[in-house]
Amino acid sequence: MSENQVKDVSVKSPVPAIFYHVCRLLLGAIFIIASLDKIERPWDFGRAIYAYEMMTGIFAYLISPMAIIMPMLELVTGLLLVLNRWVRPAALVLLAMNIMFIIAITSVMVRGIDVECGCGLDVGIMAVIAGTQADAGAIVRDIIFVILNLVVLFSPLSAGRKPT
Repeated sequence: MSENQVKDVSVKSPVPAIFYHVCRLLLGAIFIIASLDKIERPWDFGRAIYAYEMMTGIFAYLISPMAIIMPMLELVTGLLLVLNRWVRPAALVLLAMNIMFIIAITSVMVRGIDVECGCGLDVGIMAVIAGTQADAGAIVRDIIFVILNLVVLFSPLSAGRKPT
């Protein structure tokens, strides 16, 4: 292949393009919606983080920065997914956050602590769909988000390659 010829970067995708786009847009919209209430009222989100009783002692000082940074990170990554820009880094960040949420929810369930999830999806119709408690339903919801993340993350379309 000469230098003037363009490499063919198309690959065989096991994920149909429409499925990738639906997963990407759904995941992006969910995290944009989840971030808005937390950005508007970071003190409530900080209280929700505190209720999990995972950040105690000197780590309690991290609650306030987390209450500000995490919702902004959710908003930015959600927007990147919706805009189809830097999809893999955005999906990777959201995947890490979802795994962290699953660990936190599992932790309060094992310790018998009854808390609201603090996910930002507990307003209006989203509360009916997503629930408000940190319980098995929240874990199932977050596992679904992990699956959406994995579809987006590993689709060739997320790297800007054309499927064949």
